[in-house]
Amino acid sequence: MSIWNFYGRSEPLAELRRIVESGRWFFCRIEGRRRIGKTTLLSELAKKEERLSTRLIYMQVPDSDERDVTYTFRQSLSRCDHVQVQNLASCAVNFATMAEVIGKLCTAGFILVLDEFQYFTRNKLQAFNSFLQAEVDKLRGAQLKHGGLFVLGSLQSEMNALLDDKGAPLYGRVTAQIRLDHWDFEDLLSVFSSQEVREPGQWLTLWTFFEGVPKFYHDAYEQDLFTLGSADFAPELLRRMFIRNSSPLSEEADTWFLRELRGKAVSILHYLADHAGCNHAEIVAALKDEDEKNAFGTHIARLVERFRMVDKLQPVFSDSKSRNARYYIADNFLQAWLSVAKPAREEARLKPLEKVIAPALRRLETLEGIAFEKLVKSLHLETSRKGKGDFELSTLKLGYWNRSKDISKAIEIDLVALDETNKKIRFGCCKRSSTAHNIPGFEQHVNAFFQTNGHKHLAEWDREMVLFSPLFSEQTKAHYQSKGYITRDLIDYAKMFGYAPQTLSRG
Repeated sequence: MSIWNFYGRSEPLAELRRIVESGRWFFCRIEGRRRIGKTTLLSELAKKEERLSTRLIYMQVPDSDERDVTYTFRQSLSRCDHVQVQNLASCAVNFATMAEVIGKLCTAGFILVLDEFQYFTRNKLQAFNSFLQAEVDKLRGAQLKHGGLFVLGSLQSEMNALLDDKGAPLYGRVTAQIRLDHWDFEDLLSVFSSQEVREPGQWLTLWTFFEGVPKFYHDAYEQDLFTLGSADFAPELLRRMFIRNSSPLSEEADTWFLRELRGKAVSILHYLADHAGCNHAEIVAALKDEDEKNAFGTHIARLVERFRMVDKLQPVFSDSKSRNARYYIADNFLQAWLSVAKPAREEARLKPLEKVIAPALRRLETLEGIAFEKLVKSLHLETSRKGKGDFELSTLKLGYWNRSKDISKAIEIDLVALDETNKKIRFGCCKRSSTAHNIPGFEQHVNAFFQTNGHKHLAEWDREMVLFSPLFSEQTKAHYQSKGYITRDLIDYAKMFGYAPQTLSRG
C-alpha cells in the first residue's frame, strides 16, 4: 500500500514560512472549516523548520469555562520540553495570568497556537479577550524580532466577531491572516495518483462525500479504501467510513456540524438534504408552524450567513433580491451524511447490511448528479484561475433558471459561463451518465434563454454547447462531437492539469 504524504497547500505553507521568518513578532489568524487541515499545516511547517518545532506550543481551547481553559493551558505548557515553559505553567491560574504567561512566552521567542479560538465568543470565556488585548498591545510595541501567536478557528462569523468587529477588544490587532479552503481538484489528482485511484467514477464518489477535506481522505486511506476496485468502492465506502462500529466518520456530522443547532435549523437541513435546490417558499410551506410566521426566515438566514451551512444561489444575471434563489446544503459531507450515510447507518441497526446498502446506493446516484454540477463549476473556476483550462472565464453561475408559471416556458440550464473579453458564452449540461444527455431539450432551453429580456444581445456572441459527464467512452464522445457538441469529462480535466497516466482509458 502506498504511503500517505502531505499533499497540496504549497501557497499557504510558503506564506506561513514568510510570517515566522519575517524577523518580527506576529499575531496570525488561520481559519477554515473543521478538518480542513489548519493544525496539520502548522505541523508540516514545524517538520520542515526544525528550529521552529522546538519553539511551538499548542493548545486546543475547550468549549468550557475559565477554570477548564486555564487548566488545559497549564497542561499544554507542562508537556513542553523547555524548563522555562514548564516553570511558567503554574503561574496561569485565571484568564488574567494566562494572558500574562502568553506575553512572557512570546517575549522569550516562543510561538503559541490557540486552536478552536472561536470559543472565546462564549459568555463564560469572553473576558479573556480583553486580557489578551493588553498583552498583544505590549508585544506589538516592543519591536520584538521573534515569537508569535497563531489563533485557529473554524466558524468564520465567530472569528470575525472576535477579531474584525470594531467593538471587539482584539479589533485591528491581527498582523497576518490565512484562510484554508478545500483542496483544489489538482491537489486531489495528486492524491489519486499517489494512491493509484484511477477511475473517474471513484473520483466523483469521493468528491461527493468529502469534497476537498484532507482529513476525510486520510481516514479513507487508513480504512484501505483506495485499494478497492470500482465495483466494491461505493458500498465499502459506506460500510467502512460510516456504518460499521469502528467507522471513523459515523459521528462526525453530529459532533462537528449539528451540535450547536436545535429545532427548526436542523429541520431545514434535513429538508434541504432531500430537496436540494428548493426555494424559500417551498421550505416555509413544508416546515413553518403557525406560531412562527415572523421568525422562520431568521432560521434560514442564520444557516446562510452565520453558520454558512446553506448556500443561497441566484441564477446568472439576477441580483441579490431576486425571488428566484435556490437553497443547497453548502458542505458536501453534511449533504451526503444527511441524505445517504445517516439513513443507512440507522437502518443497519435493524436490517441486514445488504438490504441497507442497495437503497443507499440509489440515493447516492441521485446525489452524485447534484454534486457533479457543483464539481463542474469548481473546475471552471480552478482551471481559469490557474490558466490551465479551455475557457477564459469572466462570469460563471452554477446555472440559469426562471420562475415561469407556465411549465412549458420553464428554463433550466446547468451552467452558463461568460468570456466577456472575447465575447464567448458557454452553456453546459451536466449528467452523471454520459448517455442521459437530452440534446433537443438542452437546445430548447438555450434558445429560450436568448429570448428572455436582457439576454437577447448575447445571441451575437460565439456560442459553445458543452456536455459534461464523469466519463465518456470514445464512441460516445465521437457521437456528440459529430453533432457539433463539445464533450468534457474528468479525464479531460485531469489532462488539463498534466495528469494522464496510461492506465486511464475511456474504453
